[in-house]
Amino acid sequence: MKKFLLLFLSLNLTSNSMEEIFFDYEGMSRSYLIYIPEKINLDVSNNLIVGLHGYTGTASGFEKETTGGLNNIAEKFGFIAVYPQGLYFNSNQNDFPFVSSWNDLVGSKNSTKSGEICAVDADIYPKYENCKNNGRCSWTSCNDDVGFIKTILKRVNNTFNLNDVFLMGMSNGGMMAQAMACKHPELFKAVINIVGMQHKGGSCIPKLPVNFIIYGGNNDRIVPPISIKSDDGYFYEPIDNTFSNWAAKFNCSNIKEEEYIYFDKFFQKTASKCDENIKIYSILNMNRGHLWPGMTSNGGYCRTESQTDIYYPGCVDRENPWGNDFLFKILMDL
Repeated sequence: MKKFLLLFLSLNLTSNSMEEIFFDYEGMSRSYLIYIPEKINLDVSNNLIVGLHGYTGTASGFEKETTGGLNNIAEKFGFIAVYPQGLYFNSNQNDFPFVSSWNDLVGSKNSTKSGEICAVDADIYPKYENCKNNGRCSWTSCNDDVGFIKTILKRVNNTFNLNDVFLMGMSNGGMMAQAMACKHPELFKAVINIVGMQHKGGSCIPKLPVNFIIYGGNNDRIVPPISIKSDDGYFYEPIDNTFSNWAAKFNCSNIKEEEYIYFDKFFQKTASKCDENIKIYSILNMNRGHLWPGMTSNGGYCRTESQTDIYYPGCVDRENPWGNDFLFKILMDL
């Protein structure tokens, strides 16, 4: 299922290159990649985009394959880009020799208020050493990834004087993005959850308003946005429920529904006139499944020369003809 499903900083990074930054967190060596656009002016404050990979993915794979080159968009819009690496280990389970994930505060548990997050016949995934007693349905890291990502933001801001921060993630990375929005909405201008519906009964809502986009693929059977139960037997909160609950929480008085074609066919709901003038979007791609917008196949289960410490196949170049521009157009309108 989920398989488809950054103090020293060098300021002389060149275009199309990333630097891997290591630091100790919770007694472990953790890392992130950072990309500095070639023409950016570091003497002024700049915007930051943070991208979170999916289950069994890597930071470099997310940039290179999952999104089809998110650094190109960072270059185009003049954003600094950061890609944290989820905690990982090598598994003896044949289908998952390399396991990486994010503790989105739901997938690390066996159940929510709606019951167990998986069916009795669900596929069972490799367990992290400190998660073995969390129940058969748990499948993510149990470490403090909220604190890890918050620490990265603090380190980068101390060096670059950030303006707006945008957080996005794919699949389990999307779940983690939503968890960060719920725990620390004050840190972000906007958060995007791509094909990462949180588990049934566990879709969180922040206490303070923050712009939020939740995106699903109508044909997604890995993390379904509508039908609740995935092909591997896990239960997910429908996209409409999350949208409606956020819109109600922040007193959005205007709900707009529209269908349109932008390369693919979309059904979109937009909640506006909300507290602090935030907007909430539910975007359903009617033609695609468990994919990043604009991509036609899964990817990201690889690493580039930026992450030589990870044993994984090398990434290949992939182009994203429209998906990243599609997302950033929405962000720039906020």
